[in-house]
Order: sequence, then structure tokens, then C-alpha cells
Amino acid sequence: VNDVIGVERDIVNAIEGQLDDDRVKADAALVGVLNGIVANGKSRIDQLKELSDDEGGSLGATVKEAAMSVTGVLAGIYGKLREHPVSRMVRDDRIAMNVVETSYAMLYTFALGVGHQRCAEIALGGLNEAAPHVLALTDVLPGVILREVAKDAPLSDPFVETKVLDAIHSAWKA
Repeated sequence: VNDVIGVERDIVNAIEGQLDDDRVKADAALVGVLNGIVANGKSRIDQLKELSDDEGGSLGATVKEAAMSVTGVLAGIYGKLREHPVSRMVRDDRIAMNVVETSYAMLYTFALGVGHQRCAEIALGGLNEAAPHVLALTDVLPGVILREVAKDAPLSDPFVETKVLDAIHSAWKA
């Protein structure tokens, strides 16, 4: 549990920093997605902290190694965000939210395996909240990329975003 808190905290802090970036602020759809990730993340952190406090901080030691290695990778990614285009930020956010989703899947498995219903409910809630954020970031990424490209060259096809999203959704059967 404490390790999932760490992952969530790192991601929330990084995304809050992105929301201060003028390039991000210029994209209303992206700001909406990022604000949702931050709000849900903070709520999940509060729930997990309460659970951890109630359990004396011992619950979830099984997922510690995986979560800690992920947290280290994320810290490296987010330490250099302002040097990168917004499209790379969104890509990295999507990867990070996949890590969150996977962390909750691991925690849900652990909680069900040891019969901890309260932890399982929180983990399932986190899983159900994180997955749609991955999809939302997937849906905004092509537009972000195309707006960056359009600053340097005219777009040859005005329907590229739709084509890309159709291909992604088809690949994921989403």
C-alpha cells in the first residue's frame, strides 16, 4: 500500500508541475484530462494513507520491489519534462498511468489473495479509475502531436487525428 502511495504521489506531483507549463495550459482538453488524473490520484492517496495507517503500514509489502523500481524510473522521467515537447509529456503520463493501473491490479490481486476486503475495494476502485485515464491520454496524444507538427509544417491530411485514433482503438479493441 505504501509503495502504491509513493507511485501515485510521484505522478500527481509531476502532473501538477505540468499543469503550470504554459504549453500545457494552452490545450484545454489536455488540462481537463490532467486535472482529472490529479484529483483522482489525490483521492486514492488519501484512501490508501488511511488504510496504511489503520494497518500499521505493513499491508502491501509484497508489491514493494516492483513499485519502488517504477518510482525510480518515473522520477527520472519527470525530472526532465520541461526539456521535452508536450507530446513526450503526454506519452510519459500515459506510461505512468499504465504503471498506476498495473500497481492497482497487483494490489487487488494481493488483497484478494490474503482476504483483505477493504484493501481489495480500494485497489479495484483505483484500477477502475486509472484505466480510463490511460484511454483519455491516448485520445489526446495524436492531437497534441499534430499541433506540434503544424507549427513547423502544414498538415497534408486534416483527418489524420481521426485515422490514428481509429487505428489505436482498433488495435486495442476499445
